[in-house]
Amino acid sequence: MLRDLRLALALLTVLPVAPAGVGEGEFKRSVAFFPLVGYLLGLPLALLALLPLSPGLSAAMGVALLLGLTGFLHLDGLLDLADALLGARPKEERLRILKDPHLGAFAFGVGGVYLLLLFQALALVQDPLFLLLFPGWARFAFLPFLHRYPLLGPGMAALVRGGPWPWAFLPALPFPLLYPLPALLGFLAAWGVARLAWARLGGLNGDALGAMIALCEVASLLGYALWRSLTG
Repeated sequence: MLRDLRLALALLTVLPVAPAGVGEGEFKRSVAFFPLVGYLLGLPLALLALLPLSPGLSAAMGVALLLGLTGFLHLDGLLDLADALLGARPKEERLRILKDPHLGAFAFGVGGVYLLLLFQALALVQDPLFLLLFPGWARFAFLPFLHRYPLLGPGMAALVRGGPWPWAFLPALPFPLLYPLPALLGFLAAWGVARLAWARLGGLNGDALGAMIALCEVASLLGYALWRSLTG
């Protein structure tokens, strides 16, 4: 169990904690611990909210921590997928662009909007419990779609597909129970990415999973701001 948690940490963060001699079954079992990795990412965000900092400074540090601890992995997936999915192109051209390491106009546009929304949302949200939990939900929300839609080929997505993903719902459950509207919006954001990738590319890959996590986080944060405005 500890090996599976360490592997989940190594897959989703920059922490050098991967165990040696990892087998295929361990990659799959690690998905059950993905929400716990999210909680570890949310912990410094929650601590920031408890410090006497201005919302802007707290948000800037939160963005830096969230991106830095994940090695910009999910942001990279979002940028790559934006170039491939957006615009009027045939499927073959989209797949070629997906493999191209260079960034195009859609990547810069989507990336800029994403960072602005992430910063503003973190500035608005000062609830330590929410900040602790929402990254865990984002690392569960993509799992049902990973196991529903076809894959584009071998890669990290294929390594973790087939694992006991329903068990990951148990550690992720506090978030939808406490914050149902943000959880729903985050889940819908992940579904939207998966659906669009399936429709325009024919399936999912690691970039799609990263984009699903990134947009689920932003949608959950914005959903919290909306929920608080509606509930007063």
